[in-house]
Parts: sequence; C-alpha cells; structure tokens
Amino acid sequence: MDPNCNGQITPVIGGIAGSKADASEPGARAVCLWPYSARRARAHAIATAIVLWIGLTITFAAGAGNRSIAGPIKGPDFLQFYTMGSLVRTGRTAALYDVNAFHRAQVDLVPESAPELYPTVYPPQVAFVFAPFSALSFRQALVLWSAITIALFFVIVRSAWRAVANDLPDSVLVGAAAAAFPPFWSLVLHGQATILILAAFWAGWIALERKRPYLAGVAFGLLLIKPQFAIPLAVVAVVCGEWPMIAGAATSIAIQVAGVVMLLGRPVLKAYLTFVPVMLQHQDLLEPKPFQSHSLRALTRLAPAWIGVPMWAILCAVVLSYTVRVWRSAAPPRVRLGMIVIASVLVNPHLIVYDATVLALPLLWFGAYVQERRAPIAATYWTAVYWSFVTLLAPTALIVGVQVSVLLLMWMAVTIARATVADAGPAPSQLERGLPEPFGLRA
Repeated sequence: MDPNCNGQITPVIGGIAGSKADASEPGARAVCLWPYSARRARAHAIATAIVLWIGLTITFAAGAGNRSIAGPIKGPDFLQFYTMGSLVRTGRTAALYDVNAFHRAQVDLVPESAPELYPTVYPPQVAFVFAPFSALSFRQALVLWSAITIALFFVIVRSAWRAVANDLPDSVLVGAAAAAFPPFWSLVLHGQATILILAAFWAGWIALERKRPYLAGVAFGLLLIKPQFAIPLAVVAVVCGEWPMIAGAATSIAIQVAGVVMLLGRPVLKAYLTFVPVMLQHQDLLEPKPFQSHSLRALTRLAPAWIGVPMWAILCAVVLSYTVRVWRSAAPPRVRLGMIVIASVLVNPHLIVYDATVLALPLLWFGAYVQERRAPIAATYWTAVYWSFVTLLAPTALIVGVQVSVLLLMWMAVTIARATVADAGPAPSQLERGLPEPFGLRA
C-alpha cells in the first residue's frame, strides 16, 4: 500500500468515492486517490463553510452604521444597485449615467459612502430589479437581497444536483461544498447580482432538457445584464446554427430594450450606450484588485500589452473551439451547457471572484459525468475541484503572480471536452460497471 494513501483504498471509478472502499468490488482496482476521501472532503467543506459564514455574519453585524469593522461599506457592490433602483423609482433617471450626479444621489441615500465612487457599468434594466429594494433602508435592503441570493443559490444547486443524484448521491457533501464555495460567499459579501446570471443559465438548462430551445434562448437573453457572459453562447449559437435559441435570445433582448425605452426613455438608453466605450477604454479601473480576477485575462495581463492581448485572443479561441466541439457532441445537455458556462468564465474580459459563482453548475455536472462514464480522469478531476476551491478562496496571484484557479479551470475545460468527443458511446450501465447501485460520492 502506498504510504501516502493514509490507508485509503478505493475503486478507480469512484472518484473521491469514499474512504477505505472495498477494492474487491467488481470492476474496481486498488488505487490511491488524492487529496481526500468523501468523509474528509465533507469535513473540510463543513469547517470551511462555518468559518466563512461566521466571518461574513460578523462583517455584516459588527461595525458602526453601514460600515464594517474592516472599514468598507457593508455589501459594497450592492450600494450601486441600491442607488440605481432609487433613481428609477423616484424618476431621476437622468442621473443614472452621470458619474457626479450618481455619486451625489448615492451619498444622499447612504451618507457614509462618500469615499466610494461607482461608475454605473450596468445596463438600465438592472435598475428595475432593485427599484423595490430602494424603498427600504440600505441595511434592510442589503439583508433582504442577501437572503434572496442565498435562497435562490441553494434552490438552483439542489435542482442541478437532483438531475445527477444517482451518480453523486452524497447530498451532505454537495450541500456543504455549495455552502463553502468561495465565489458564492464572496457574492453575498459584496452584495453582487451574479445570482441573476446563474439563474439565467439554470433556466436555460431546464428548457434545453425539455427540448425547448426557443425558451432556452429567452432565458439566455437575460445575460444582457452582464453581457460578457454571453460571448461563448453567442459563438456556439451562430457556428452551430441554433436558430430557435437565437430567436429566443433576440426576443428576450428586444423586450428588455423596449421596456427601458418605454419606462425610462430613449435618453437613458442612449446614455448607457455612450458610456459603454468609456468603460472599455478604462476597464482596468474596474478591477482595483486584479488578484481577485479569475479569467484568462488574469494570466495574459501579466505580459506586456503587445503580446498579452494576442495571447488572450488565442487562448480564448482555443477555449471557444473546444466549446463548439462539446456542443456538437452527444453529451447530455447539462454537460454541453456546462462547457459554455465554464468558457464564459475563462474568456470573460472582466470577471471578479464573485462572478465565478456560475461555476457551481459545471463543477457539479462535470463531476457526475466522469462518475457516470467511468472515466479514468475521475480521480484527477476531483483533485482539481478540491484545489479550485482552495485557489478561488486564496488569491494565488497576490502571492506568486499567477492565478492558479485559471489553470485548473482551463485543464477541466480541455479535459472534459476531450472526454465528450472521445467517449461518444452510451454510458455503461450499472450491470456493466458491476455495481449493485448508483456509485458516486459516498462515505
């Protein structure tokens, strides 16, 4: 026995199936799987979740007024959404894309926020979502939005997990891992709106599973809230001729634009479109802490611009080509969409750690896929997932200059893409795998 195994012998097809599994089980061979058994992984996830959420609770509860004990405004990004909602609710829409007027409105609402300056980078339809929240005090609105974000996240994760529960039956491990997922924790900490993007991908997946591509497109049209997430989806839809899905997305976008024009007026839409080029020219200012970025740009920005930009374009092209290949494969819709989601993170020109919350879907679906297919990469995949949690929590770029999380995500994308193309046959049945019941992550 390998001394580094800590006494853990498990069938190779089980991923991090469990500790001290019976190596004599049919179809199994003894192998040391690292880093941990499901029992230890579960314990790590629970401990991490407890520490993270205690810290977040202290951040929200302690400190004078709307400032945390560390100094920044509580739910700093929510401040922008709260101000946008208030401007729309009170009819002061002309201030939405006027930086100075917006800041004055922000300070009127939350006087402690005078040091914070937020350019309005989100499209005007976002303000509709937060207009009702602005009728509350800032603290009440933040708590309510945080509660909605947490509830919606777990509804989505539970729904996505139930579709693959036969291959990943350990509900406690899945729930604990979801609670300990660093991007989700950061999402709530900052009061961000990425949960709307996750919900759009989730709703689109449900429609695809039910063979309703037009409705899937309608859901995907909601990505207009953060349009950079739609890059891989747009490429796949056009290259693969997904015209019903394109029609659905066009309908969704048209409704959003018409709503803005009818309720806010053309000047607001024009002001936003005028502001977009300004954002693109100063995009580095939108990332005051580059070590919190977790896309390919976090790597290529280390190089001089003359080589960094072409390098980014080439890597994005590689990711998008693999994404198209997976979409054309016979893989289940959840795996094909999961590839689009992970690609939307990698090619994203502006992605902060909380935006990586969308990875909850592909990490879960890909794990079930390698379990189901009896893939030889299962053990390595779960090791990569484990360390992706670590590197999404601990920004390695701050220490070593390189964001290791991006390398892990790139490996996952390429490996899953190759697996879907190479493994075109049907998944082995339980009988073929020699297993009396679904075999996945179990203690």
